[in-house]
Amino acid sequence: MRVVYVHPFTQQLSGPDESLLALLGPLSSSGVEAHLVVPHLGPMAERYRALGVAIHLQPLTILHRGMQATETTLFGPRLLARTARLAAQLRRIRADVVHTNMEVVLEGGLAARMLGIPHVLHYRGNSLDSPRRLFDVLTLLWTALADRVFCISNATAEIFRRRGRDAKVQVLYNPIQVPAFRAAARSEIVRASLGAGPGQPLVITMGRIHPRKDIKTFVRACARVAVAMPEARFAIVGTAETPSELDYHSQVLELVDRENLRDRLIFAGARTDVPEVMKAADLFVLASRHEGFGRVVAEAMAAGTAVVTSREGALPELTEEPRFGLGANPGDDIDFSNQILALLCDPTKRRQMGNAAAERATGFDATQVADRVRRCYEALVSRRRPPQNTEVPLVP
Repeated sequence: MRVVYVHPFTQQLSGPDESLLALLGPLSSSGVEAHLVVPHLGPMAERYRALGVAIHLQPLTILHRGMQATETTLFGPRLLARTARLAAQLRRIRADVVHTNMEVVLEGGLAARMLGIPHVLHYRGNSLDSPRRLFDVLTLLWTALADRVFCISNATAEIFRRRGRDAKVQVLYNPIQVPAFRAAARSEIVRASLGAGPGQPLVITMGRIHPRKDIKTFVRACARVAVAMPEARFAIVGTAETPSELDYHSQVLELVDRENLRDRLIFAGARTDVPEVMKAADLFVLASRHEGFGRVVAEAMAAGTAVVTSREGALPELTEEPRFGLGANPGDDIDFSNQILALLCDPTKRRQMGNAAAERATGFDATQVADRVRRCYEALVSRRRPPQNTEVPLVP
């Protein structure tokens, strides 16, 4: 079975990339011939190629909240031209299924409809559906162009449900390489690279340095924790790439200085040893707003590391507070610091919560998720394929 994955970008630290890579591993092993259409080669290209994925470069028309007037004017003509180009590419590949990996790209659905090929849309957005009228139109368009819509959480599926457009929607949690996180060793070398010495509690967050991740609340909470527990150390694992992210990064650096955390908090950049980083932490914190899933939270849970998250978006879905993690009110650094200290001061509770989280994370296992996706592909292809006539025609 040939499946073409239409993907808007590849980035250094990208949840959509990591989720797609985790999915393609077991899918490729099960006989799926994967093709990736992207507008440019990014830092993940070699990881895709290592899985046997064929990469095709093609411009794509990407929806985003900050579209300028010029982009809006040219959007329609560009979309039509690029859809025609993608349709020609699909014919050459002889695609059986088109899978759009993010909802910000429409070419995949349009080209699939032109050719009568099954189309799967992966909704990986956050849980905020504003402006409301725009999402009324977009959900109608997304469901019209797709045979199946995978939503990465119930929180994101609710965007379709409250508009009565969930007939094609299926919740599919992001896949995690659970065995790799479970097997990772706790290393003092890794802890030292994150700024923690032997016996020093280490609290980390991970993700793109973006305003929606609300890293400022994490920093303010860390400052409060440092007053109560001077031996604690903190790390921000992630990177900034876009102009808005770089500006936010500068603001966070200034906040770290104001809170006198320079000698206790480090910026660790993007890391490739994520399982080891998660295992090195004593506590993982995510203060993110409107999170659609929270892949890094699932990864921390898979490593058996206790977590504290904001009570917003899909994060409460993952932690089921207080079974698998603790929650704090969004943007409330006092609440976050209280929850962090509650776990740092109680090693037994922290260990028990980490063990429970590891069991919860088995539900995110990449092999199980890939099996559901493959069965979806097979059902869609079978439904679209005309029945074969096995009868012998009568000769007059």
